[in-house]
Amino acid sequence: MRLDRFVGKWAGTGKRRTREIFEAGRVRLNGDVPDEPGTEVGKFDRVEVDDEILQALTPRYVMMHKPLGIVSATVDEEHQTVIDLIKEDWAGELHLAGRLDRHTSGLVVLTNNSVFSESLTEPSEKVGKVYLVEVDGPITEEVISAFEEGMWFAKEQVTTAPAQVELLADSECRLTIYEGKHHQVKRMFSRFGLKVTRLHREAIGKLQLPGDLMPGEWMKFLP
Repeated sequence: MRLDRFVGKWAGTGKRRTREIFEAGRVRLNGDVPDEPGTEVGKFDRVEVDDEILQALTPRYVMMHKPLGIVSATVDEEHQTVIDLIKEDWAGELHLAGRLDRHTSGLVVLTNNSVFSESLTEPSEKVGKVYLVEVDGPITEEVISAFEEGMWFAKEQVTTAPAQVELLADSECRLTIYEGKHHQVKRMFSRFGLKVTRLHREAIGKLQLPGDLMPGEWMKFLP
């Protein structure tokens, strides 16, 4: 929204009166008197008239080690959510940049900056999500080859981007995928009759889950 419209809406005045407020130097944008009343106001711009703050939203970025059993949602009537774990008055501002199901642990990112969250979740950005996976049988060369070639998902009518597989043991691997389809990792392994017994997200792009961040704990970060 334009700054003059923002101020006019707050003041409940017409264009002439709003212009007088600007001409009197009563408006400040991020601490400075603006040169142009038509400047677009960003979500995190600080807007003041006289000594009254009209907007001063702080950008927030949180990494959390989601425990098993916690829901990746802002509100849930039955289960505890990741928002419930953040005992801060600003927690309600946050949304998730990519979810984990209730039976998956590891890194979740929360923010109030939609531009940042989209940079992590939009398929066109090709951001890798790294998972530690354990299954109930051997991960064969056939499985690895299929993952690295990309797999057809009929429900979404897409072929997944080539995944990266680092075999850690006969039934354990570190898997990097570039989409976030519903239960994607579990569905990929189920094609080969393998059931995922443990799924833990270690990283999203350059964001790594800190080794000293315990389940249920969270920390602020700067992107």
